[in-house]
Amino acid sequence: MLVLLLLNNIVDVSDTGESISSPVSYGEKLPQWFFEGGCIGISDPINDTIMAYNQAVQRALIFYALSSNVDASIVYEYYYLNANKSNRNRENQKSHWIAEFNAYANATAYTVKKVYRTKYNETIVLLDINRETEDANTRVAVLGSFMYHYEYLNEKLAYGEKQILKTITTDSIEYSEWNSTIDNAQYLKTTTSDEYLNTLKKFVVSYSDAGSITDEMVFSDINFGLWDSFVDTFFQSISIFESKDVVVKNTTRQISSEDNGMYKNKSQDISRLVMKTKISCRLKYLSLKNNKLYANWEIIE
Repeated sequence: MLVLLLLNNIVDVSDTGESISSPVSYGEKLPQWFFEGGCIGISDPINDTIMAYNQAVQRALIFYALSSNVDASIVYEYYYLNANKSNRNRENQKSHWIAEFNAYANATAYTVKKVYRTKYNETIVLLDINRETEDANTRVAVLGSFMYHYEYLNEKLAYGEKQILKTITTDSIEYSEWNSTIDNAQYLKTTTSDEYLNTLKKFVVSYSDAGSITDEMVFSDINFGLWDSFVDTFFQSISIFESKDVVVKNTTRQISSEDNGMYKNKSQDISRLVMKTKISCRLKYLSLKNNKLYANWEIIE
């Protein structure tokens, strides 16, 4: 049994429910076209190759829609628990970031140019978008949102995170949803493809390094598969984007806190940045290093 486990490079840990891949002396080398910034889609780790293929195609169409026109509304709020501006440091700062965006691709025709299946049962596809005409039969609508909440307490960062992508298409998968939540260091990542629900498990991967790393890139640890890291880099890039037209609102409010049974009022300063804009999001290229996926997203307003 031990020999078989080593050959398959998979050990199932039943007490945690996580599938863990034992590190090996070499990593899987992904095809070069994966890194070149084309219209790619990545499936979850799924044994069913047909389902994985359809999921990968739809996800490539999602990012084709996002490379067109995206309506985005973003609000950043920074809270300071002490009105004393000289004392504004990481220990008393909180922030709350909220965004909603939607994109739509007109009738689209496409060709699947490349297909690759990883050893972790992920399917990767590269699409060639042929045209946008009323005669084509594929339409894609994408609704996305994220929420990040950061709280600094004695230099330790506690945060909550929620990422959602909902998609409706006329292709083989009509409806899908990506839901990623981190709350109190607990991870919950689920995908829905029509009637199929998949809860992603954390596992160890081994990929060969590829490409170069630049300052413009964001990265994500590959803990739940390539798709999770890929979409996370996209959300990161949206979250750090700053529009040309930013509305800044500063205000102060009074909050109550209890201290030894006594309630006291404190000042809380709020700096709010509001953006509402149209953008397009294009993947320029990807890189891999130390099992982290790096991405360079170009966001154009």
